[in-house]
Amino acid sequence: MTTSPRSLLTLTAALLAALATACGTELPNAADDSDTDDLSATTYSMEMLRANPALLPSVSVPDGVHVNGRGRPMPAAELRDMTPEEFKWSSNNPAASWLFDANGIAGFKNLADPVMDADGKKVGAYARKPGDLYSDAGKLVWTNIDQGYLGDCYFASSVAAVFLADKGGTLTKNMIVPNVVNGKTVSYFATFYQASSRKVKVEVDIDLPHSNKSGNVLYMQSDDNTPGYEKWAPSLIEKAYAKWNTSYAHIGNGGTASDALFALTGKKTKSYSPKGTAVVAAIEAAGKESRAQVACTYGDHDGVKYDGTGVYSDHCYTLRGIVRKNGKVFVQLRNPWGPTEAGASEPTEPPDDGVQDGLFDLELSKFATLYHDVSIVP
Repeated sequence: MTTSPRSLLTLTAALLAALATACGTELPNAADDSDTDDLSATTYSMEMLRANPALLPSVSVPDGVHVNGRGRPMPAAELRDMTPEEFKWSSNNPAASWLFDANGIAGFKNLADPVMDADGKKVGAYARKPGDLYSDAGKLVWTNIDQGYLGDCYFASSVAAVFLADKGGTLTKNMIVPNVVNGKTVSYFATFYQASSRKVKVEVDIDLPHSNKSGNVLYMQSDDNTPGYEKWAPSLIEKAYAKWNTSYAHIGNGGTASDALFALTGKKTKSYSPKGTAVVAAIEAAGKESRAQVACTYGDHDGVKYDGTGVYSDHCYTLRGIVRKNGKVFVQLRNPWGPTEAGASEPTEPPDDGVQDGLFDLELSKFATLYHDVSIVP
């Protein structure tokens, strides 16, 4: 019996597909990159276009409000040396199943890193540490997003909003993926949407800005990082966005949530006034229909008083939906700073909301007073 070359190819493809299915992976498809460009001087982000409309005169930017950006306050722990016990890593730690130990990380590429912001340079530097792309759950979890100390709340809250809405779907799975060469991961590719609606692929290595004292990641990170073992995905997504937009210094100087949401989803958001009659129905529908949404506050000099509210000016929050309690309407939000300790001088949520986990419900009248803009993906 003879077998034609075409039959052999079909059989090989079938065997590879079966193997990929058994291993829980997908085979790469050359056609998948047909709408994707490598990073270059002409892969313009919506943020770039907002700053210079002449880059793409035929493309309009989405409505949205610029915030100056508010990073998480840096605690004293970041300014002191960690004790040996704090930094100790134990083989009994659940993270012992990590993918890349101290030897494994040496096999990664050394690529150009985006410039850190001025404050970060004072207290930190780039370092490469053991870890893995994801947490033990093996996926990106929206509540794991911790903004860190860079003023890119508009981006961190947008990333969390997309993860929440996507529920582990295609956007989440493709946002950051390994670059495998000869069977070994040598870097990671993050994918974003350009202002032109084509995708751009940004390659990054695993070097991240760390505190010179505590050794912790300074900027966006997974809030379940443990000493000596990091979950890189949130940090690398932010690093790739910084590389695309020239530097951490640039994205950490504030921005517009609608631009970040477009970069992550390829969809132009619709803007709503928190004081408007349509905003409750819009937030509620987006929550039920799993569409990403972000709310941002007024600026420091806009005349709104935030002292004692647990909400901050020039800051963006992930919107979760609407809930009704005792005849009142509450807006559900999450501060991208994530959890904080009880009694913290700058809590991550209103003081009457219980556990300081960053998740809180805000009565509608307070929401309308404290928030300036709502951006919702269609």
